[in-house]
Amino acid sequence: MLMLSNITERLIMKAFLQLLAPITLFVFFGPISYAAPSPAFEGRKLYLSHCMICHGFDGRGNGPLAKKLSIEPEDLIDYVPGHSDNYLQRIIAGDDRDAILKRSGHGDIGKDMPKWSTVFTPRQVMALVAYLRYLSTAKHTLPGDPELGYSLYQQYCAICHGKDGDAGGVLTKLIGISPIDHTNPQKTDSLDNNSLAKSILDGEGDYMPGWRGILDNNEVNALVSYIRLLYQIWGKLEYGGMVIVINSPTLETDKKSTQALLKDTSCGSKVNLSGKGRSQAVKLGKLFKSRGVPVQTVLSSPDCLATETATTAFGKAESVDYLMSSTKLTDEQTESHLSTLENRIGSYSGKGNLVIMTHQANIDALSFQRVGSDYFLVLMPLGGNEYDEIGAYKLNN
Repeated sequence: MLMLSNITERLIMKAFLQLLAPITLFVFFGPISYAAPSPAFEGRKLYLSHCMICHGFDGRGNGPLAKKLSIEPEDLIDYVPGHSDNYLQRIIAGDDRDAILKRSGHGDIGKDMPKWSTVFTPRQVMALVAYLRYLSTAKHTLPGDPELGYSLYQQYCAICHGKDGDAGGVLTKLIGISPIDHTNPQKTDSLDNNSLAKSILDGEGDYMPGWRGILDNNEVNALVSYIRLLYQIWGKLEYGGMVIVINSPTLETDKKSTQALLKDTSCGSKVNLSGKGRSQAVKLGKLFKSRGVPVQTVLSSPDCLATETATTAFGKAESVDYLMSSTKLTDEQTESHLSTLENRIGSYSGKGNLVIMTHQANIDALSFQRVGSDYFLVLMPLGGNEYDEIGAYKLNN
């Protein structure tokens, strides 16, 4: 049997992948059907067409219309990182903006800002927030045209990296390879634009083909720009080291089930959740597992439903008193528990993520804005009792 050298094998594989990429997309999907663009990509288009004129191309509040009208739009680079996605969506939509600002203690930010709910759909507002989140944290400029990059990505890259950039392409499953997850900023941000372009042109490792001679420099720069906009919160959680705060169920929707649970306040029963509650907890665990999110530690309120939900979802949970609902405590106890919780969050340093299952009142104290029951809060530890609020994200995403 003829044996090939490793170099020859790699050269053959590169040629094979270059040939197979467009062909396989046709075979598996018929005529090439592109995936929906990333939220930040869509948000960028909305920002340039509706927001840049006041907030400026770089988000610093120096847009041409702002200068013309002598108004001072918010500096988004400073403003966005300190607020949850849910909060920003409501500020942009504008329907209850005055009440939100009054409740949060911020000034009259909205007197010159339109209520965009009359122009944007809720999905578009979410996309706009995704771009603002990218814009306020971006480490690299966009060297090319992301719209061209989007079509090129679907044509040449999605077969391995996945239509959404999360490394879940068709070919990865067929031949068992693990391409880079482009939604993870910890992986892509470590490469500057020149390094990322070089990896596209010359290839990487045993399986990443080089596209030199197939794509020109403008096309490569377009791809680099689109890849920069593939950021997702799931990518950051995949890297680990974050704190995920989830709202605990406090009552079952079934009144009969609730009454039965209240009879066993010691949580001595083996089953405190109803069938529906267990199903939701299992779904929660599968969501994080399917996204490749490493869970290192799980802390739970001592409430029976919270403890069992956390254990059912993640296979483990440590019940701690400082996560109990503050509605049952004195002001002094509440302050003490909150201080302990903030220190636990700020000082977290694990490789995986810390999951905290607590109650709405405690979450309200941690977040700049009320986080709905169908959202989870993501916090980044800074040491001591300090942390940054990354955002609030829907549990069904």
